[in-house]
This record gives sequence, structure tokens and C-alpha cells, in this order.
Amino acid sequence: MDTTQLADRISTLHESLTPAEQANLKLLLGLSAGQLASDSDTGRARAEVTRTLDLLCPYEVADPHGLQYRGRPDFLTDELLAQLQQDARDIAERAVPFDEHYLGYGSEAADALSTSEELSTFLADIVPSAVPTGVASLLYYRDEGQGIRPHVDTDIFSLNVLLMLDHEYPSGLEQPSALQMHYADGTVERVQLVPGELVVFLAGTQAHSRSPIVQGEHVTILTLGFMPEGAPIENYTR
Repeated sequence: MDTTQLADRISTLHESLTPAEQANLKLLLGLSAGQLASDSDTGRARAEVTRTLDLLCPYEVADPHGLQYRGRPDFLTDELLAQLQQDARDIAERAVPFDEHYLGYGSEAADALSTSEELSTFLADIVPSAVPTGVASLLYYRDEGQGIRPHVDTDIFSLNVLLMLDHEYPSGLEQPSALQMHYADGTVERVQLVPGELVVFLAGTQAHSRSPIVQGEHVTILTLGFMPEGAPIENYTR
């Protein structure tokens, strides 16, 4: 098969599938994108999987790659940030191991923010037709070597709002752990966030990872999931 036609053929296949089958296909593409992102010898395949994900991107944006937003929106007041940080500290002790980090939930402030009018209005100007899933997850990286391998999310987290709550690391560390964007040409962009900084990106299209932490380093992140308008949430798992 001419691989230059692969993305178009998969896109055509996608249109003929049921929503549940589309979710499974997207999961397979996401796994492929994650594996190919870290393999320097698969440039052509990586580019074609990226193009396939671009064709299946459910959002109308100028460029589905990289960050759609980075900064501190007005609704993220000092009071709200302080409450989110305190909730994260309170929940940390009962966070459970999950893949390469610890997972916590149950922050009333984070749950309220995830479906708030302020956040939805803010996102509508950046990525139209994205609706909240109500999933607000606290991610803790606190054991040496913890991070997240390159991956692409399913549609329940196809748009990710990621807020850095806390990042402690040893003095003099030149490259602390960072969010990383993996591009089709094999390049990697490090996104070094400071507490209170928020980013928005299409996690279902853009391959991303977190570089491993070192001894004495701790990272706490809040992630809020958004999905395409009309997507059946029951067909997706994170």
C-alpha cells in the first residue's frame, strides 16, 4: 500500500463505523502515535499517523498541534488558585498509584471549575464546540522517575485544560520535569509551566508526555477534560 494514502483510507473507514467502533479505532491510533513519537526510525509512519489524527480531529481550529493557549485567565483568581492548591494538598495522602503517577480526585473547587460557565466561555473563544466531561483529575508526580510516556488521549480528554498547581525541584536543576509536545518531524517542545499557569491543547491530536522527575522533585497538576459536542461519553475511557 502507498502509505501516502493511508490517512485518507483510515478516515474513510472511520466514517463507516459505529461510535463505539470509532472510539476503538481512535484508541489504536492514539497508542500508535505514542509509540511512534519516541521512535526516531519511524519518521514516515509517525507523519502518516499524525495526518490521520489531523483528519479525524473533531475541532475547528487553525492548527491542531502545539498549545492552543498558555497563560493565566482572569477567572483564575488568587483565591481560586489557593483553594485548588489546598485541595490538592489535602487529597494527596489518599491519591492512588495510576500508571506513572498518582491520581487524586474529589476537589470541590476543581469539580465546580470543570463545568463552570467561566471556563466554558473562555474555551469557546479558543476551541469551539468543546463541552466539559466533568472529569477533574489531580496528578501527582513524587517518586523518582515518574512521568508520562508519549501518548494521545481518547475523545473524553481530546481537549485538555492543564493547570500547574505546584512544582518543587532541587536548586540548580537545569531541566526540571516538563510537559512535552511531540511533533511529526521528530522534534520535541518542552513546556515548562510555573504554578498558576494554564495551558489548553488538543490532547486527542497532539502527542504529549511529561519528562521524568528526579529525586527531590514533586509536581502537582490539575487536568480538566473536554470532548467534542455530541460525543457519547459512555464509549470512551481515559
